[in-house]
Amino acid sequence: MQVAGADVWKGRWVVVVLEDGRFDRSFVAPTIVEAVSELTGAAAIGIDMPIGLPHDGARRPADVAAREFVGPRRNSVFFTPSAEVLDRATLTEANGLARSQGWSGITAQAFALKKQILAVEPVAVADERIWEVHPEVSFAEASGATLEWPKSCWNGVALRRGILEAQGVVLPDDLGPGGVAAVADVLDAAIAAWSAARIAGGRGRSFREDAQRIGAIWR
Repeated sequence: MQVAGADVWKGRWVVVVLEDGRFDRSFVAPTIVEAVSELTGAAAIGIDMPIGLPHDGARRPADVAAREFVGPRRNSVFFTPSAEVLDRATLTEANGLARSQGWSGITAQAFALKKQILAVEPVAVADERIWEVHPEVSFAEASGATLEWPKSCWNGVALRRGILEAQGVVLPDDLGPGGVAAVADVLDAAIAAWSAARIAGGRGRSFREDAQRIGAIWR
């Protein structure tokens, strides 16, 4: 069974493909549409991007539950911005709207992902193989514990590679085309693929437990 995981890297998508739970290949695509077009054989695709925007400044229950689940890594799970905030042209305008309505603001990091966030949802709605995942949630699920180290440090990279290897996902020194991407993004794509394999095998779990595919975070 083939599955894949995708993560944004420098405005592009780095994708890791697993075959029967083992590394098969990796590549980089300019858009999510082009990434998915190369995955015709995948039974499930895990994507590290919100799918299903809240409205009127509300917080998604999935984000709240995922932040609690990852414990010390909670700040890595940002609250999905509402559709109205993302509809603004600039970060200043977005936060101006949020303040005027008494909503939580949006960070520069989250607003910078606006193009990718808005591009993913219509693709996911049209393709039932696409599932929202969050790497820190998936790593915690795979290890059975919260992660002590962030992915930005050496210890964090070693920890995450070890978790993947314990699950049978061994990333080779030469990843092929996907090897140009940053280490942390490759690791995130790989664990997203691990979650996709669980989902395709009927073992995936979501926040919340009664959630539908869209609007939930899967692991």
